[in-house]
Amino acid sequence: MSASSASKKRRRSGGRASDPGAGADDVLCYMDQASFLGLRALGRGPALQVTWLYPHTLEEAAVRQFSERLAQGLLGRLLQRSPLPWGRHRWVANAASGPVHWFRDPLPRDCLHKLRRVLLEQPVDPEYGPGWRLAVQALEGGGCALTMLVSHTIADMRATGQAIADAVAGRRVDYGFPPPSWRWSPVTVARDGVESLRALPAVWRAIGALAQRSCEGARSNSPARPPNRLEPAVALPLVQVDMSAGTCQRRASDLGVASNTLIMAFVVRLAFRMGRLDASGRVKLVLPVSDRHVDDRRGNALRSITVMADPDACGNDPRLLQRDVKAALASLIRSGDDVSPLLPLIPYVPLWLARRLEREALGTDLPVGCSIGELPLDVNRPFGEASLLQISVLERYTASELKRLEGVLFVACYRVGERLSATVSGYMPDCITTRAQLVPFVRDALADMCLSGTVS
Repeated sequence: MSASSASKKRRRSGGRASDPGAGADDVLCYMDQASFLGLRALGRGPALQVTWLYPHTLEEAAVRQFSERLAQGLLGRLLQRSPLPWGRHRWVANAASGPVHWFRDPLPRDCLHKLRRVLLEQPVDPEYGPGWRLAVQALEGGGCALTMLVSHTIADMRATGQAIADAVAGRRVDYGFPPPSWRWSPVTVARDGVESLRALPAVWRAIGALAQRSCEGARSNSPARPPNRLEPAVALPLVQVDMSAGTCQRRASDLGVASNTLIMAFVVRLAFRMGRLDASGRVKLVLPVSDRHVDDRRGNALRSITVMADPDACGNDPRLLQRDVKAALASLIRSGDDVSPLLPLIPYVPLWLARRLEREALGTDLPVGCSIGELPLDVNRPFGEASLLQISVLERYTASELKRLEGVLFVACYRVGERLSATVSGYMPDCITTRAQLVPFVRDALADMCLSGTVS
């Protein structure tokens, strides 16, 4: 098979070979539909936030052109619901560029984290739009910060990074999304009915898996409650760590592990210092695993593994953590994960059950998220080389939700060239609720692993 025909075959399959229920090109994979259902059930959903820092102002025309280029790739879409209550939703083209909000009152550079609270009120939505947006914040002393929000249903970090790189390079990638159509047309109803019939065997297997899991014992925590829309959002504390990729690699080599393992060990030590441990004193480390490939049209080409890590062992000898991660990856490849068997139920479940499935997905024992990856060099060059590249997850939590979850801790670490940037988002009720309270924990965890970097 030639390279061109292979590419066409991948495009016809929509890049979803690992999702047998994906159906036609424009049908959402189960993970994307689960992401959307969770958004509607919980009244909140994660958005990726990418921030660049420039010593000069940006021209409005140039930012508008960048926004238009972003709309010419994977981000140029929204989802359209199926007319059937149990139907699979579909991607449709949306050529409209994301809105650009200009914050012209200068902000002190050391108060840049306060922009997150403002952005909480600038929502992105994968159905009604905008699916993503840009904002430019003027800074005292000159310069500005450019930030981008992307609905996680629309794209995960690897997809967002590729979309940014394509826009910077001026590449227009046609993913072939169909234009929006009338949901209730006879053709649409018949098409979605056929898709539903095809999915029935997987649905019955998912019902069996859910019944078996329910018989194994009920969870001790209560299901999530419907959101209280009158309760204000809490801006999670955020700390940025910038390191040299080469220095991190040398330290990892001294310990006999990969640099990714060293970052995981740092996250485990941070969780330990924050007191985010299970009853046995271990850290439940949840690691997303990307299976994205060329021409992949999924928003979330992700699976996950969970490793129960010993904080003391990570500080003294992280080789055990590396072995456990390798074993979990091998098990994922061999047997799959615990959540995927339930995903065929997603189109059929009501909102209350979606809230329970969130509990099944997150589990108990205070999970700690850690995402590690490498991005193209152009990701840091929307308007020339930026002095800061910050990648984080922004989600609209309320104080009551954070108390029910017993706080959150998520670390996103990405390498761009020789720069290694880690963004720590952490909150522990009545203990760590501000950035100033989080910073010492981050510094101490870095010292535990003999890592050096700029903490800001």
